[in-house]
Formats: sequence, C-alpha cells, structure tokens
Amino acid sequence: MLLIGAHASAPDQPRTYLASIVGIPLKPDESVESFSIETWGVTFGAVCRIPSGWRIKAGNSATPDGILEGEGSQGATWFSRGSPKALDRFVLITLYEPVQKDAVGSDDAKIPATFSGYATISTVDDGEVKVPLDWRNVRLIRASGCTGNAR
Repeated sequence: MLLIGAHASAPDQPRTYLASIVGIPLKPDESVESFSIETWGVTFGAVCRIPSGWRIKAGNSATPDGILEGEGSQGATWFSRGSPKALDRFVLITLYEPVQKDAVGSDDAKIPATFSGYATISTVDDGEVKVPLDWRNVRLIRASGCTGNAR
C-alpha cells in the first residue's frame, strides 16, 4: 500500500490510483451522512462502485479543480465506521503532480490543496456536525483500473 502525502518528488509521468475515503473521525453512535472533497490537479477516470443507498458525484471542470461528493439517502445507509469498506478503492483517479497537502501562494494567486473538504456527521442527538477532511483522509493505491489491480 502506498500512502501519498508523504511523497515528495514529482512523478515521472501521470500516475493512476484507486482512492479510498478513510479516517473520518466518528464518536460512538455517530454516522457519516455525506462527504464533499474539492480537488486540485486530479482527473477522475471512473467511479468504480457506488455504495448501496448512496449518490456519488465525481468530476472536473475545464480547469484543474474538481469535486468528489457522496451522500447517503437515509440513516440506514449512512456509515457507522470512519473508514467505510464501501468507500475502499471506489474511485479511479490520475495525479500529474505529487499531493499538495496545503494551499500555497497569496490570496489573489492561491493554489489549493490537492484534497480539501468535509464530512457531515449525524450525532447521537439527531444533530449534524461538519468535520474537515484533507489529504490524510484520502488513501491512494497505485492501480491500472477499477478491478483493483494494484501495482
């Protein structure tokens, strides 16, 4: 398994990965209702599987920015684990540069982090709270396609 984020040098060429959403901080009796991660410099190749009862949105504009979002349809479909098995290796992406952990540059010329977003958590008292997600919540494993052919 290759965890990107600690990777310091630029890849020789574009590299393709299966991405997983992991490490969402949950307390007992909480669940993940949805997530939204803005991306920069990521090209989406495919959503390899959609968890039952969920809607997944992944894509880019004509610029380097993109989005990866998911939303459960009702409480029975929400995830009660911070690293849901259903979000393991579920989307195929290509990176052209190393993962950028934080935004860099001045306010008028800022380059965003590669992965930045939030998860909406349902709390025990039927409330909601948003928790931040970043590069640490996206696990990348080299792959050539959705079949899980890790390299």
